[in-house]
Amino acid sequence: MTTPLSIGIGEARQRAIDEMARILERESAIEKAVIGQDLFGLLRAILWLLSDANEAVIRSRVAEALASCGRFFTGQIWVSSAETSPADKLVYSSAWNEGIEIPGVDRLRLDDRTRTRTAWLPRFRSPLWHARHDWRSERAEVEDKGTRIDGPPIVVFYSFKGGVGRTTALAAFAIQRAREGKRVLVIDMDLDAPGAGTLLSADGTEQASLRGVVDYLMEAPLGEVQIDDYVHRCKRESLVGDAEGEIVVMPAGNVDENYLGKLARLDLEIRGGRHPLEDLLLNAREKIEPDWILIDSRAGLSPAAGLLLDGIAHLHILFSTNSAQSQLGLAQVIRNLGEERILRGVAQANCIIVQAMVVDLVEVEKLARSQFAEWLEPTILDHYFVSADEDPNDEYWSVRNADEPDSPSRAVAIPYRPRLAFFPTIDDVANDFVVGSYIELGRRILMQFRVGEDLARDGG
Repeated sequence: MTTPLSIGIGEARQRAIDEMARILERESAIEKAVIGQDLFGLLRAILWLLSDANEAVIRSRVAEALASCGRFFTGQIWVSSAETSPADKLVYSSAWNEGIEIPGVDRLRLDDRTRTRTAWLPRFRSPLWHARHDWRSERAEVEDKGTRIDGPPIVVFYSFKGGVGRTTALAAFAIQRAREGKRVLVIDMDLDAPGAGTLLSADGTEQASLRGVVDYLMEAPLGEVQIDDYVHRCKRESLVGDAEGEIVVMPAGNVDENYLGKLARLDLEIRGGRHPLEDLLLNAREKIEPDWILIDSRAGLSPAAGLLLDGIAHLHILFSTNSAQSQLGLAQVIRNLGEERILRGVAQANCIIVQAMVVDLVEVEKLARSQFAEWLEPTILDHYFVSADEDPNDEYWSVRNADEPDSPSRAVAIPYRPRLAFFPTIDDVANDFVVGSYIELGRRILMQFRVGEDLARDGG
């Protein structure tokens, strides 16, 4: 049997939740309760008692139960009753209001205090607008009527491990849409290892922006800014063809001697209310009027990735390889986009899985695809889909959708091609992005949206 001294921080947290849930089942005199976990992972309890409760007895039972959490239980049990001061009541109420609901336990919440990566905790957001392909053409009419303004699809490109061709795939989709006459906004949120701004460089006649995302997020809260000062444009024929489309790029920033200092001052945590990134997106919709917004995410469990996978996007393109490390991390992201949202009564966030870096040999590719499917299909089934019985009105992704061509359980495979690993400029290989697997990925992305209609399954 595990002793209180030998349990870890994760096990202690789960024990506290389980023990408090059992107490709430037995003690009807407890109106509600919060398990608090502070910045050091230490646990305490807050109880709201009814007027006829025996406070001493309840305190004793809670203390005895939480003692099983060992060194992680502070011994603190705060009680809100008629005698509690107004100041303490305010603190306790804040803990309840900010707490995360515990699935299956109506009267219990977890108040989780963390230093960083707050967006990875299950406080799910929704996209800022409904996504429509033709929102610009209808905008004037909508504004005249005073009704809701829709906007472009927001698509995030993410990978748990770097070096899997994520940014290249984003550029490929941007080129495809620009060659159809669309205006595409690319935002480089891979702030620790920027790349999209260099890959999609400014036209020869235009000076590259000396500012970018880092500068905007620091400067916009201080007063009005001109978003055109933070972007550059790609309209050259070698990239977008002879169409009227263009790619507008907001780089991470100018990686010079000042960049690291700015990055060190940037706060990507969610503190409540609207995040500055959301203001950036709203400003971009108004001033740039793109048909698509594509965001390149930082890899791993970074603060930037957590922010982008928190529900502000309409679609998430998730890249993985056949490696166990890549799949282990991506499984956590799939749980966040699916299972964690479902447990809290929120629809899954839309996603497409990309199997990247597949060896471009027929037999090897066939084996790699089969092995990847053996991992992906049960992962989606267990952590993303709901059962058909749980979704009688077909409002969620459910097991009945498993065989559909756009199902998240069906990965898009992108072979590794040495030609695309080393090239002087993206203009030299732009035509490679409008054929083969990149076109297949583009088709899958477009399948998630219906031209002239709302998002097929609103990702939030």
